[in-house]
Amino acid sequence: MRVAATVGLLALAALVAGAAFGDPQDPVAARQQLMKTNNAQAKAAFAMIKGTTPYDPKAAAAAMTQIATDMTTFVTLFPAGSGDDPGTYASPDIWTHMDDFKALAAKLQTDATAAATVAPTGVGAFKTAFATVNGDCNACHQKYREQD
Repeated sequence: MRVAATVGLLALAALVAGAAFGDPQDPVAARQQLMKTNNAQAKAAFAMIKGTTPYDPKAAAAAMTQIATDMTTFVTLFPAGSGDDPGTYASPDIWTHMDDFKALAAKLQTDATAAATVAPTGVGAFKTAFATVNGDCNACHQKYREQD
């Protein structure tokens, strides 16, 4: 029974992961869905910082943890040729500067993890840490995201 339950949970987790990040055969759709998810997490954090929603340290930490976790997957969603898709906003510079692109993603991952860690200490500390996360996002978008 336990084996069946474990297999069922693993299948459910794979289904949820597939739904969260789109078709694994379509890296453009998957990375766009991942960025939509991260944008939603950042908006939730920003709303707490602005005071438009009550500060919830667990929700703030969860938002930053999600962003940090997503960076591991994100950098794998840029296989050769996926920049040719007309639906992408990825700059061609990603493929010619992949090491820099991955370094920016790693910095975001580190800073989002730090923001998650500081979230329980209060909104002031979280605001400072989130400003770094937001700066990481902007730095990468300025270099590697073509504007729509």
